[in-house]
Amino acid sequence: MKKLIVAAVAAVSSLAFAGTWEVDSAHASAGFTVKHMMISNVSGRLGDVKGTVEMDEKDMTKSKVDVSIDVGGINTGMAKRDEHLKSPDFFDVAKNPTATFKSTKIEKAGDKYKVTGDLTMHGMTKPVTLDAEISAEMESPFMKGMMVRAVSATGTINREDWGLGWNKPLANNGVVVSKDVKLTIDAEIAKKPAAAPAAPAKAAPAPAKK
Repeated sequence: MKKLIVAAVAAVSSLAFAGTWEVDSAHASAGFTVKHMMISNVSGRLGDVKGTVEMDEKDMTKSKVDVSIDVGGINTGMAKRDEHLKSPDFFDVAKNPTATFKSTKIEKAGDKYKVTGDLTMHGMTKPVTLDAEISAEMESPFMKGMMVRAVSATGTINREDWGLGWNKPLANNGVVVSKDVKLTIDAEIAKKPAAAPAAPAKAAPAPAKK
């Protein structure tokens, strides 16, 4: 009986420190940078970032991240290049309009974190580890009781691991587009205030005695 009580108290304590934080898409972005012709950097952004962080305030390594990114909103500042990136040569957005990341492990790394998860892109799922940092929480000036944090994650992937293999060789033994792609995700996440408990229903008045 004592063990059951201890387990129940531990479960309640854990819930007290857990909460769902939602990505504020209006203040979130996913970007990338690749080498062009092995000499210069070309950067771009993807579309809307949505998702949640199931955050364990007591032990951040027990938190979970689930994010979805609109690949069809890709923008590198050149329409012709963007159309090529949307084509079957690269993302094939007609068949694969979104990319997702779901964490499988979070580890402390100094004052930052190593977030490992499954990145699904171009119809393929591969593991990737991102370096992440998260700010202290603060109350939003736009909604009383709503807490907000800033999250930033970076990492480098080999695009060919996800079947994004298009390229052209150059005379100097280089290629037009590098294999390595640097990723950057920045977002504000918000936790809405807990709803106030509903007021107890008033009992109907007793019928008057005749």
